[in-house]
Order: sequence, then structure tokens, then C-alpha cells
Amino acid sequence: MFNKIIILISIALLLFGCNATGPKFTQLESLDTNKTNVYIYRPWAMLDGAAAPTIQVDGKDRFELSNGGYEVITLSPGTHKLTVKKGAFMSNWRAEEMNIEYKFEANRNYFVRLSAELQDAGVYGNVISVSGSYGFGLIKESFAKNELKEVNKN
Repeated sequence: MFNKIIILISIALLLFGCNATGPKFTQLESLDTNKTNVYIYRPWAMLDGAAAPTIQVDGKDRFELSNGGYEVITLSPGTHKLTVKKGAFMSNWRAEEMNIEYKFEANRNYFVRLSAELQDAGVYGNVISVSGSYGFGLIKESFAKNELKEVNKN
């Protein structure tokens, strides 16, 4: 019993220690002329909560996305490939690489959501089993703005 309590406390500390800690989202940033802003965000979730996968743009690492975090990237108009891959050394992000390739237009905001949704969890003797689903995709602005209110800058 004591071992289970220590495991639960350790997991809780890991989850809360890896959340985004910057300021809360308040409003959209102004657009640069002939550029596009892409808001990449990750609502807080229990599944892989301590992980921070790497976000790439056109094959180059840009940042690690914390649980409950967001980043805004400014891009030139045109087709760009956004990728989520496992984080740096010792990352525990379990999802396979996910990609979006999209033609972004100038003077527009886009919203990309990374999700990790817990589907099942259980303890079988000394084994903890957790499963879930992952998603990475473009989201409508009206939906994204509501979720962005709940996340912090990375």
C-alpha cells in the first residue's frame, strides 16, 4: 500500500512539474504584413502529461510543447510541414510522429491542436496500464479561442 502511495505522489509531481508556466493566453497577436500566425497549442491532459514533444517546422526543431502550453509561430505564406515528434533525451511522449502539410495564406491566423486523450487506465498487481489516443490537426478559430483561454505560453 505504501508503495502505491509513493508512486501516485511521484506521478503527480511529474505531471505538475512539466506544465507550461508562462502567462495565460489573453488575445491574438497582431499579424505582420504578408505573414501568417500559427498558434500551436496543447490542452492540459493526464495522458503523457509530463512529456514535452518537439514541434518541427519544415524539418527543423522549433520548440518543445509542454502540457497545457502554446506557442505562436510566424510563417511566410506557402506550404509548410508541421511535425510532432518524440521530445529530447528521456522524453516519455509515446505517440508516433504526426504531420500536417498545409498551404498557409498571408494575413491569417491558423490554429493547430495537439491532443493526448486518456481512454483507459488500470492497475494489475504491480503493473500500471494506460492507453489513449493522440491527435494533431487544424482547428476552427472559434473552437480554438475557447481552448486557448485555458493554456499558458510555453
